[in-house]
Amino acid sequence: AEGAAAEKRSLPCEAGAAAGLPPATRPKPCAEDIEDIWKLHERACQRGEDFYKDPATGYMVFTRVAHERRGKCCGNGCRHCPYDHANVRSDRLAQRIQQPAFLHVGERERQRSAGVDKADGGVVVLFWSSGKDSFMTLRSLARSGREVVLMTTFCAATRVIANQEVDASEVERQARHLDVSVVGVPLHPGVEYVERLRAGLEVVRKRRPVSALAFGDLYLEHIRSWREDRLSAVHLGVPELLFPLWRASYDELHRDLEASGVPCEISALGPNVEPKGELRVGTQFSRALADEVAGYGMDRFGENGEFH
Repeated sequence: AEGAAAEKRSLPCEAGAAAGLPPATRPKPCAEDIEDIWKLHERACQRGEDFYKDPATGYMVFTRVAHERRGKCCGNGCRHCPYDHANVRSDRLAQRIQQPAFLHVGERERQRSAGVDKADGGVVVLFWSSGKDSFMTLRSLARSGREVVLMTTFCAATRVIANQEVDASEVERQARHLDVSVVGVPLHPGVEYVERLRAGLEVVRKRRPVSALAFGDLYLEHIRSWREDRLSAVHLGVPELLFPLWRASYDELHRDLEASGVPCEISALGPNVEPKGELRVGTQFSRALADEVAGYGMDRFGENGEFH
């Protein structure tokens, strides 16, 4: 299922960045920053200090310097862990990580780490929202023979993927079922979205070169233009952006989703959409539902954020 805002609920912080949406289309952060904790952290590191005080909670927080002195990940999901949360238990990753890290490593990647798979063509990083468009994009890339790593962003405070109203643990579960590697990128207030993506890509690059970024956009020109402007090689160092579903007919998309045999349920309705008929959270997406939605004057696939 996909989402653009929870039915009758407030949106998670750090906005539609989960899907790489341009700033104008994103919800507001869930809380005002008291002070930029990341700047506090960097100043403390420059002074060689082990701690700084979090202005919101008053707690003393370990700096990157302190972690590096320890020499290994402690497994607690620390805010400034420099070790990609390597020792956080696998069943706690989605709920604990504060820095970008793998939530699941697929069998292909495990074989590569063990020296079994020597392919070196690089991977496509697919921006994964947990929904049907992402899933169909993955299917398209698989048919073309591209090797894929998923990347999902979520609010560090709520662990929820913006707009989708899906918990990061659900993405981890999806990746395990599909046996596809996925990197989780927690989003923190005060840290620029593209900067967090760059950190997420660096986690991937420690294992493989990144040959392209892929997105599940269907036809919204302003979204694609924003991605091409802000997520290009200039900003993220990735040579190619892919839009495998761009301008695909809705009949083609329906057929592919039906052929997959994978049920997709609505996880959220848009902020100005009231439940009616079968259009409600929990309903399985189908041609019949798409016909009903079209009858309400909405996009058949909820491309404008009507449902997810």
